[in-house]
Amino acid sequence: MSDPRPQLAWADFVLDLADYLRTRQLNTPLYLVGGAVRDAYLRRPTTDIDIAVDGDAIGLARRVVNWLGGDIFVMDRDRGVARVLATRADVRVSLDFARFRGDTLEQDLRDRDFTMNAMAVDLRGNLQVLIDPLGGITDLRRKVLRCCSSRSFADDPVRMLRAVRLSAQFDLKIHPEAAADIRARSAALAQASGERLRDELFKLLALERTARALRVLLRLNLPQALTAQPGGRDDKERLAGLRAESWDRALAVVERMSALLTAVSDRRTDNTAAAFDLGMLTIQLDRFRAALQTHIAGEYGKARSHAELLNLAALLHDRAHVDIETLLRALKLSTSEERRLRRAIANYRRVSERASWSALDQHRFWRELGADGIDAILLAAAEYLGSRGSDLVQREWLDFVATVTTLLDAYFNRFAEVVDPPLLLDGNDIRRLCQLKPGPVVGELLTALREAQVTGAVQTADEAADFVVKQAAKRKR
Repeated sequence: MSDPRPQLAWADFVLDLADYLRTRQLNTPLYLVGGAVRDAYLRRPTTDIDIAVDGDAIGLARRVVNWLGGDIFVMDRDRGVARVLATRADVRVSLDFARFRGDTLEQDLRDRDFTMNAMAVDLRGNLQVLIDPLGGITDLRRKVLRCCSSRSFADDPVRMLRAVRLSAQFDLKIHPEAAADIRARSAALAQASGERLRDELFKLLALERTARALRVLLRLNLPQALTAQPGGRDDKERLAGLRAESWDRALAVVERMSALLTAVSDRRTDNTAAAFDLGMLTIQLDRFRAALQTHIAGEYGKARSHAELLNLAALLHDRAHVDIETLLRALKLSTSEERRLRRAIANYRRVSERASWSALDQHRFWRELGADGIDAILLAAAEYLGSRGSDLVQREWLDFVATVTTLLDAYFNRFAEVVDPPLLLDGNDIRRLCQLKPGPVVGELLTALREAQVTGAVQTADEAADFVVKQAAKRKR
């Protein structure tokens, strides 16, 4: 059951925690378990720690938070689960304390999802001695994702989505028995909560290999399974509105969106600009890189990022094949997420369909969409590259890149000139000059004045006064 051979690389805060617990001479058995152990073996950094306790896990969490500082949240009092959030050496860490699932540590580990997440070390003992009753290390070495038990997916259907995510994240092959079980049980996904499906889907969309993971989903028939509404009612549009023949096109756009997000991120490498298509766009986007990073880094809910929402928009961009209404009901997106997703999908074609963009065109685009216009532009670029592939025409692509550059320059660098110029007159001025009562006409005249300033037709206060009087007279005819 114990294997001292694997070398586990622990973060300093884990070593400090172990030292603290040893000084307290606790009699309660407690173990580091799950993903933190896996990551220590793989030498991957982690700030999320799971601790299994044979006793009062919530009481132990309270003692640890008193030592660490931070906050404690009791997640499930009946099951004895609590979370501690704290900052250690400028790093935000999360420690989940939970009472054993079963009477023993081995029963706890066997009740987990996959063998690579069913390993443990004794927090009161040698942190290099691995407890691995199900052969998780062997599976990791063989690059196989295997279930802890035959009831793994029956106990929690969301694990089917997690299997796909983990296989892509760690470059593993799903064990044939697990893959067969997913196909056999996939309909059970309909009974999982929309919130849990959403959160697992967004974790998948956060992967660098998002498109690869989505292809695995397709092979395992999970998109079709996701079409069933909770309660057993068949709803074929839920996610499989992307019919089989449209998946390749959708995944090509996802691939290009992921590459584009990498190109503007700090993860970009020298190879990013090597290819003509993405490279040319990357070079032009460099001037907006910091602003784009800030935009893309936005978060929703439980740390769902805007980058993941953009990948979802790429997957669902072709409205002809997606029942977006049903999907949004299923995934329980926030109001903000839903609005931004809808607006990106509804407006991305505008970017590539217009041959030229006057100052007034740019103004109207940004006045209507605001920051959501950035999403439409990024989706338009991903769709342009993904839909054309090797058929990309160099001259047309350069024209498109010029359009993207012009639009983003207007928003980020010429906002007060093109998007929202300071008005030469306000509503009170217009009512006085035109002898109007408050009402929609005043708003229309303000809009007309703003657009006249953008085009340069009006440049002074006197010209503005003359302009609105004439516009008001026209409306009275």
